[in-house]
Amino acid sequence: MRGNCAVWTVDESRAHDQHAQKLHIDLSWLMETAGARAAYYLLPELSGPGLILAGKGHNGGDALVVARHLARYLDVSLVMPLGQPSFPRSEELLQAARSYGVQVVDASVNPGNYHWIVDGVFGTGFHGTVASAELNRLSKELSKSKIPVYALDILSGIDADSGEYGMEPVYATKTLTFGAAKWGHFGYPGARYGGQLVVLDIGLPDMGSSSGYWLNPLWAQQRVSLPDFYTHKYRRGTVAVLGGSESMPGAPVLAGLAALKTGAGLVELFVPEDILNRVQAPTPLLVRGIGSNGPWVFSPEDRERLKRADIIIVGPGLGPRAHPRVLHDIAALNKPLVVDADGLRLLSEDSSVALPSGSVLTPHSGEMGRLLGMTAQDVDRFRYRALKEAVHRFKVSVVLKGAFSLTGGAGFFVNTANTPALATAGSGDVLSGIVAALLAGSPADMYGERVALATYLHGWAGIHAERDQGRGVIATDIIAAVGKAWESLRQGEAPPSLPESL
Repeated sequence: MRGNCAVWTVDESRAHDQHAQKLHIDLSWLMETAGARAAYYLLPELSGPGLILAGKGHNGGDALVVARHLARYLDVSLVMPLGQPSFPRSEELLQAARSYGVQVVDASVNPGNYHWIVDGVFGTGFHGTVASAELNRLSKELSKSKIPVYALDILSGIDADSGEYGMEPVYATKTLTFGAAKWGHFGYPGARYGGQLVVLDIGLPDMGSSSGYWLNPLWAQQRVSLPDFYTHKYRRGTVAVLGGSESMPGAPVLAGLAALKTGAGLVELFVPEDILNRVQAPTPLLVRGIGSNGPWVFSPEDRERLKRADIIIVGPGLGPRAHPRVLHDIAALNKPLVVDADGLRLLSEDSSVALPSGSVLTPHSGEMGRLLGMTAQDVDRFRYRALKEAVHRFKVSVVLKGAFSLTGGAGFFVNTANTPALATAGSGDVLSGIVAALLAGSPADMYGERVALATYLHGWAGIHAERDQGRGVIATDIIAAVGKAWESLRQGEAPPSLPESL
C-alpha cells in the first residue's frame, strides 16, 4: 500500500516537505495547495459565519489560505491566539486573506458567536503543553460547546507521533490531514478527539515506503480468496489450542470455534484432564485432556498430535497454575505459535523462551506493559513506539489490541475496522483463533499481512455482531458474525471508522 494509505511519523512528514523543496517546490506552494484543498473540501459542509484559528507556524499558514478561499463565499473571522504568523511570506498570506474580506479579530473573541470553527494553530509541530492563556480559554470554550470544529493536519494539542493530548478535550468533527495520516491520529487519547480523518493529497513527491499503513477495503478485498474446489481439511490448515483451567474452561473453546469459522480445516483443543467434563465444546472441535497436576505434562502422543498442527494457540484460559515451562515445551516443537492471554503472562515471567519463526503475540496494553516492563498507561502514551520495541525484542509479529489495533512485524499496519462492541470478555480469544486460522492456511512469507488482515476481519465481525445484537454483543456473537465479515471484505465494504482519502 502506498499513497494516501500511508502513516507517517513527524520526521517523515518533515522529510517529505524537505524533499519537495529540493525538487524546487516552494513551501508556500504546498501551503497554497493544502489550504485550497481543505477549503473546498469543507465548503459544502459550512454555512453561516465561521472562525478560523491560525498559529504562528506553517499550520497557521495553511489556515490563512483556508480563510482566504472560504471568505469568497462565507463570513470568515480570523483569530491568532499565539500572535501573528512568523514564517517566510506569512505577512503576504495574511494581507491576502484580509483583501478577500477576512476579518481579523482579537483573541478575546467568543467562539459561541460562530457556526463553525477551523483549527489551524499547531498541526504536527505540537509537543508538550500550551503556554497561551488566550488559546487555553478558547479551548475551554470549545470543549463546552457543540460548534463543529475542523482541524487542519491534526487537532491542536495532540502529539502527531504518539497521540498524547495536552489541551482541553475538544471533539473535532473532522481532521483534514495533508499528504498522509500521522501515527498520532490513531494514538491515545488523540484518536478519541480527532473525528473523522480525511487525508488530502497535496502533491508531495513519492519517497517510497512509509513507516506504516492503514488498512483499506481494497487492500483487504484483494487478499480474500475462495478455497480451492479440490481442497480438503488438512490443506485448509490445522490449529491446536492449548489452554483452559478450572476458572476459565470456555476460553479455548472460543479460540477454537473462531478458528473453524474463519476457515481452518481442523481444530483440536488441548485442555487439563481435570476440566474435561466442564469443556462444552461443540462436535466440530476435537478435545484432548493433558495431565496438569501442577506443571502441564505432555506425553509422547500429545507431542506428536501437537506437531501435526500448522499453528498452535497458547494461552486462552491457561490460568495462574501454568508454569513458564509450558511455553518452553511448546516452543521446542518449532511450530508457529499464537501467544495470547496467560501465554503472554508466561512470556513476561520468562522472556528467555525462543519463539519459533512465524509466531505472533496478541497483547492488550496491560499485557504489552508487562512484556516490556512498563505500565499500560506508558504503552498507551505512545503505542507505535511500544509496538516497535516489542517486535524488536521478541523478533515476531505483534498485535497491540485496542481501538485502532496496531500490527507490527513484516510492516506496520493500523486496523480501521473498529467498534466498542469488541470490548467484551472472550473477544481476545476470538482474535487469536482468527489469527491462527489465517496463518494455518497460508505460506510463511504471507504471515505479516495475514496477521493484519485478521485484525480487520475481527473488527468487521464485531461491527456485524453489533448490528445484529445492539449493545448486547458477547464473544459468541462475534464468532457467529465471521461469515458476514468475510462477505464485507469480499464486497470491499467500508467500515465506519475508515479514513477518507482524496
